[in-house]
Amino acid sequence: MNRLIDRARWTIGTVILGAAITLGLGGISLAAMDMGYSVGHENSDGSGRSSKLQSAFEPDDLYAEECGACHLAYPPGLLPMESWHNMMLGLGDHFGENAELDNDALSHITAYISRNALKPGRRSTMSKMLRNLPESAPARITELPYFVHEHDEVIIRAVEGNPELSSISQCDSCHSGAERGEFDDDRIIIPGFGRWND
Repeated sequence: MNRLIDRARWTIGTVILGAAITLGLGGISLAAMDMGYSVGHENSDGSGRSSKLQSAFEPDDLYAEECGACHLAYPPGLLPMESWHNMMLGLGDHFGENAELDNDALSHITAYISRNALKPGRRSTMSKMLRNLPESAPARITELPYFVHEHDEVIIRAVEGNPELSSISQCDSCHSGAERGEFDDDRIIIPGFGRWND
């Protein structure tokens, strides 16, 4: 009888241990995929990002020309569609400036943004920006909860009182690849402060 109980315990323990290992490895795999990495399946640019994930940036000449004339042409994948929609409807007062476009340019840029904006349920390299969104989408990238979380210490230690960096909204000041949608933590160099080590 004791042998039967010991064998049952051993079998149950083996099954539970096997299930735990399988779930653990599965969780690690899913986490790696969610971060946008897929071992052995690099994009042609060698970034390591899985080609199944939407990039934060798909270049568009008209968008770069019109929006980049005044500021960084922010990759559309940094804001949710609702934020972009509201912005495009209010170009007459675009953060205090008149940024109205002719109908053709407006139509083209709106379509481009619609294809590339952050959307729930569509995985991208910047999907994490959708975390903890309020009911009403923020008007600025710097108001997104994930952005605030990632930059709170940066603002206190490196931006406030820094004469070489007037605003946290100048992504390209610290992220040299911002215009291409590249925001790698390992390549941050803050003007007047130096390399950022989190």
